[in-house]
Amino acid sequence: MEKEFLAALTAQNNLSGAAQLAHWNSEGENFFEYHLLFERIYEIAKSKIDLLAEQARGKGIQIKASIFSDVPEIDWDTCQELAKEVKSLVEDLCDSLKKLHSKSDENEEYGILSVIEDILSDCNTMKYLLGSVNSEF
Repeated sequence: MEKEFLAALTAQNNLSGAAQLAHWNSEGENFFEYHLLFERIYEIAKSKIDLLAEQARGKGIQIKASIFSDVPEIDWDTCQELAKEVKSLVEDLCDSLKKLHSKSDENEEYGILSVIEDILSDCNTMKYLLGSVNSEF
């Protein structure tokens, strides 16, 4: 489960960091709409990082500093492009959480499953919010 936990924590941290950078770099005609959207996304993602990390530590998994150094650079010309890139990171988080969920289910780790399902629900909220600003994705 260590590999799956670290992948999920990395994805969650990457999403939080990238959304915060998108928040800071929003500009243009709909600046404020995107500015607030990205703030909401990074706050949602960041709010549960500690909860997931505590579950990992409870299993004796050591969390290395490297998970905090991989926030991806995002290239964009418009806020819609920023939103598309952030949505891709939400998808990465969902995928990694589903793998952790499968492994936790296999090991009958019901407390961990509850935490993962809570964060997966947040993923659905973030996808909805990002989709609301651009129906193309």
